Amino acid sequence: MCAGLDIKGWSKRLVPEQIRAQQALVSVALTACREAGLPEEIVQSSGDGVLIMPPSDIDESKVIPALVSELEVALHQENRLLADAAKIRLRLALTSGLVTPGPAGFNGTAVIECFRLLDGPPVKAALDDHPRAELAVVVSDHLFQDVIRNGFGSLRAEEFWRVRSELPDKGFSMDAWLYVSDRADGPRTPPSGSTVAPSGAPGGVEPDGVSGVVPGAGPGTTPAYDGVADGAAEGVAEAWALLARGRTEETLDLLRDASPADRAARAAVLDVRAEALMRLGDHERARRDLEELLGLRGDPSEPPAPSALLRLGRCHVALGAVQEARQTWTFLLEHRPTAVEAYLELGRLERRARRHATAQSYLVEGVRLLRGGRDGAVDPAAADRLLDGLLYELAALPVADDADDPGDGAAARPPAAEPDNSHNEF
Repeated sequence: MCAGLDIKGWSKRLVPEQIRAQQALVSVALTACREAGLPEEIVQSSGDGVLIMPPSDIDESKVIPALVSELEVALHQENRLLADAAKIRLRLALTSGLVTPGPAGFNGTAVIECFRLLDGPPVKAALDDHPRAELAVVVSDHLFQDVIRNGFGSLRAEEFWRVRSELPDKGFSMDAWLYVSDRADGPRTPPSGSTVAPSGAPGGVEPDGVSGVVPGAGPGTTPAYDGVADGAAEGVAEAWALLARGRTEETLDLLRDASPADRAARAAVLDVRAEALMRLGDHERARRDLEELLGLRGDPSEPPAPSALLRLGRCHVALGAVQEARQTWTFLLEHRPTAVEAYLELGRLERRARRHATAQSYLVEGVRLLRGGRDGAVDPAAADRLLDGLLYELAALPVADDADDPGDGAAARPPAAEPDNSHNEF
């Protein structure tokens, strides 16, 4: 695998600003690699960009989702206290293929493709078209088909759209897939000539308690809501069907004028709309919808509340409200202690906050519940993906001293001795 990063608008900055932007880029790349479990020495600087060359024996199905996720987090943390003019926005290209070391760096078809994709019009236009996005990712078609379309990790296929990246003067033309970290305020539809991920791609509707996405019965199906009138249920079912096919904007258009007075129907509309907003990166509006939904449904242990709490925590993380995310997921575990994905989310959160003993206790408890079959909502395929996530996070933890090990495995009661670094979580 080969990954290339560069800075949008680097050449337009004054020299002192270029230097600061370079420093920020290297810091973001090193932090993301470290948090994704990759050695920092794989980062190779190249002017306004860096080349990331992971070891050849990595598991791409785990490393790629982790690297993209950690880049988003590290970039957000780098930018959050800076003036707009000082912030950096990054383009990431991901390819795979032949790579060989040379006297002046790495060579091979994967390296060439990586830099061509970074220079291509689609990924450059992506950041222009999506002003709130800090990261645009372009993935070669073969890597997308091998990893992302198969549903590995947290990257979801329906959040990508197909493009043709061409540089005629360099004889380069390649199918690729684009993703941006925040699609709010972007175009209502993908660019002309592009398509969203095909129908049936993994990453759609999954069971409540597994992915935490929606309280449905399985991929491609529609969630069931108790007490929703047939007419309202049909509209909600149509919205979920559109969403499962990657037609997120059409989902929001369908729901635009939906404001049922019935509490159950209103909750069902909020549920699907929040999911659509999250897919577009509009986490603030999604947060408001999820909080209203939870106020309508009452019992936090019954669907769709567990799924809503999981997503609400993710919105808090995306908005930089880490302590609120921690409180949300802990509240979920108090009412539904077998919600395995909440243990994964909290484990990931605490690992990023470097509260390693706490992270370990959450992750170990999640593994124990999965292997013990304690949550009947988890189907085998989803359980395997969830277990992979838990084990990946455990493997990314540093080896703890005995003094740092709480030893009681009480995942729902983090060790009080560990400092809460909420002021600089990530």
